[in-house]
Amino acid sequence: MFSVLALAIQILANVNVVAQTTEAVDLAPPPKVRQIRIPGDILIGGVFPVHSKSLNGDEPCGEIAETRGVHRVEAMLYALDQINSQNDFLRGYKLGALILDSCSNPAYALNQSLDFVRDMIGSSEASDYVCLDGSDPNLKKQSQKKNVAAVVGGSYSSVSVQLANLLRLFRIAQVSPASTNADLSDKNRFEYFARTVPSDDYQAMAMVEIAVKFKWSYVSLVYSADEYGELGADAFKKEARKKGICIALEERIQNKKESFTESINNLVQKLQPEKNVGATVVVLFVGTEYIPDILRYTAERMKLTSGAKKRIIWLASESWDRNNDKYTAGDNRLAAQGAIVLMLASQKVPSFEEYFMSLHPGTEAFERNKWLRELWQVKYKCEFDTPPGSTASRCEDIKQSTEGFNADDKVQFVIDAVYAIAHGLQSMKQAICPDDAIENHWISRYSKQPEICHAMQNIDGSDFYQNYLLKVNFTDIVGKRFRFSPQGDGPASYTILTYKPKSMDKKRRMTDDESSPSDYVEIGHWSENNLTIYEKNLWWDPDHTPVSVCSLPCKIGFRKQLIKDEQCCWACSKCEDYEYLINETHCVGCEQGWWPTKDRKGCFDLSLSQLKYMRWRSMYSLVPTILAVFGIIATLFVIVVYVIYNETPVVKASGRELSYILLISMIMCYCMTFVLLSKPSAIVCAIKRTGIGFAFSCLYSAMFVKTNRIFRIFSTRSAQRPRFISPISQVVMTAMLAGVQLIGSLIWLSVVPPGWRHHYPTRDQVVLTCNVPDHHFLYSLAYDGFLIVLCTTYAVKTRKVPENFNETKFIGFSMYTTCVVWLSWIFFFFGTGSDFQIQTSSLCISISMSANVALACIFSPKLWIILFEKHKNVRKQEGESMLNKSSRSLGNCSSRLCANSIDEPNQYTALLTDSTRRRSSRKTSQPTSTSSAHDTFL
Repeated sequence: MFSVLALAIQILANVNVVAQTTEAVDLAPPPKVRQIRIPGDILIGGVFPVHSKSLNGDEPCGEIAETRGVHRVEAMLYALDQINSQNDFLRGYKLGALILDSCSNPAYALNQSLDFVRDMIGSSEASDYVCLDGSDPNLKKQSQKKNVAAVVGGSYSSVSVQLANLLRLFRIAQVSPASTNADLSDKNRFEYFARTVPSDDYQAMAMVEIAVKFKWSYVSLVYSADEYGELGADAFKKEARKKGICIALEERIQNKKESFTESINNLVQKLQPEKNVGATVVVLFVGTEYIPDILRYTAERMKLTSGAKKRIIWLASESWDRNNDKYTAGDNRLAAQGAIVLMLASQKVPSFEEYFMSLHPGTEAFERNKWLRELWQVKYKCEFDTPPGSTASRCEDIKQSTEGFNADDKVQFVIDAVYAIAHGLQSMKQAICPDDAIENHWISRYSKQPEICHAMQNIDGSDFYQNYLLKVNFTDIVGKRFRFSPQGDGPASYTILTYKPKSMDKKRRMTDDESSPSDYVEIGHWSENNLTIYEKNLWWDPDHTPVSVCSLPCKIGFRKQLIKDEQCCWACSKCEDYEYLINETHCVGCEQGWWPTKDRKGCFDLSLSQLKYMRWRSMYSLVPTILAVFGIIATLFVIVVYVIYNETPVVKASGRELSYILLISMIMCYCMTFVLLSKPSAIVCAIKRTGIGFAFSCLYSAMFVKTNRIFRIFSTRSAQRPRFISPISQVVMTAMLAGVQLIGSLIWLSVVPPGWRHHYPTRDQVVLTCNVPDHHFLYSLAYDGFLIVLCTTYAVKTRKVPENFNETKFIGFSMYTTCVVWLSWIFFFFGTGSDFQIQTSSLCISISMSANVALACIFSPKLWIILFEKHKNVRKQEGESMLNKSSRSLGNCSSRLCANSIDEPNQYTALLTDSTRRRSSRKTSQPTSTSSAHDTFL
């Protein structure tokens, strides 16, 4: 035991020397109050920053701090009063206190804290007494040693670290009401440390989630060159990486003008004022004393004026003191406007505020805290114990006013720390001294000196910390349940504020909300990964959230091209129209028949929503339909006329059987338009593959038979009648020629059954079409083309027949025009292969035009005679046959052809039957058959 104490003394001496060397300051106690003692049966230590850190190297302590210092001291004293007033809480034990001033200086705080362990290392308090004659003081009685059971403090993390390193040597438990350094949760280094506030790791998580909420992916980080700043910055960077937030600039600042100036210049430069992007949000992890200077230099460097656009948004840790007037003095207010500040979620303690406001000189509660006298002198510019007649303001006459009073935010946590130690002591006393009590009635009080049990006089810090302190669970002064985490941390809960002064916010001035006199407005809270933001309380409009990004988000259909592998900075590159984004940086093409969705996050099947086929309402269908309808009407009109005038010479002479076949074939051609424009199906595709070729084969087979018959009649050199020129023969020959096409089409249908398929002319189109390619469809028309060539050939050969046999001339016109139409259509059809509507529409029009040409060229001359030149559509009544008229029209015919005797056979009279010739020689005027009439009119 003695060796341990000797080692501790040596360590303390070394620590003291190092502290004095490193700080290079005089750590001798200043003339100001160093500590206060409150008597009690069990002592609880306290370390608070009653004074700020001095800027003068000759003194360790600076100005007195009212909120962070005096308020917290009084919060501890208030908690002790509340506990001591409960006689049954510790069975009569009274809690006392030894409270030290850290002066916000880790080295000075360490030196001060030696008072907590002086009794343990054998020191005496005799040094506090000095005899006038220089002799040693003679103490009447050695006072009983009263060791400190636990310590409340410190406030700054740097102070708490130094204090924890000392107290762990003597196994004294420590409970901090304000230190949030994440390292303090490491039980391998700080075995006896606990706190009523959460670790900075939670604060960093809350700040990152706020950035994520507002989509701030590119921020700057400013932290102070101390344990609080560096460890807080490390925690923030760790959480930021998890959420994809980039740090644009890191500034490590010291409490020097040069450091502040350089950091602020770098921040302003990084904002890129010529662009809408940049690290507008600046995360602050700095000590309280740094912030006023940061705001002042920012206002100077950015030349801020009232009403100017906000260019820096502070996202500050809980070190931002909202009760510090220096933060908002002068131009600092312009720089601080809109700052988002985290504050440990604490509630006001009305009973404490009432207690504090009751403090005034002359009362016992006031006089026990010697720092209150200094506060009164500084705050009210007054003096104590002024001589009579002095003009100075008397402090004894001054009482506090509730106007503008705001208690420190950590008051609740100080009270929780004291209560946690008290509850731990109560549990320990019940366990090790269950029957021990100190009676308070007057008989026992004066009968003998009360004593506490030995175990409570020499508390084992390790046992107390592990088995009692960390296991406390109680309802605190504001009605919330309190308990420590296994690491000794307090509950993680933060209130989120924004600095929104009424003087600079028109909306707040108009509402004039007296219930919120503070310039700080609550905008949300965070608790264990649960973030809540009150959008209406933000200083910006919900639709105009400030931007803090390196690059603006890419538009839909664009991918990110990262710049130098930075995940927050990129250029936008357009994806192809048929590509979608599998992630933010890669585009992938959709499969054939699929197309990207509007958000470009996937593909959808075009056949389900955008399947294309001919629609009856489109112009591509209406024009061919109208042409086909007119063609059908015109053809039906010709058929009706032919039926009405079926027995007239013109109708008979034109070959009624083949004429009706031609007209029906034309109707079939027109009807193919409706087949081609219909939605493809197995039946429609079967008709398309069979009907078009069959309709054309009927049409051109009939024309070929006509021209072939005329050619054979006029090309023969013998008087013998040519074979197979009768109407029945012509019909049979037409049926045989058309049957070849029909049989071929049926065989094709059996080999390749009809059906439909999806055709993809372009990446963004899916066309419903028949299951055979277009060039296969042309194969079926090859036979029809062959018939057209034959018809055209025979039309050319028969172009010089006599005038009365000029039907071949009109057939020739029809075939010439048909050839031009077909050739034009073939080139047009393959030239428009990418647009199925134009392709289909052109095919329909070409088919109708082929029928129109045949209808106009072949039947219009006959209709003209039938309807308008009826005198030509009659038989000769005076014995002059049409054959003689025809013969007379041949002015230069040969003698054999123009013989006077019509009974002599020749190439013309060979067309006539024997009975016809006999009737002609007898001047008979009545025709005997359709054949003779046809032959005669030809």
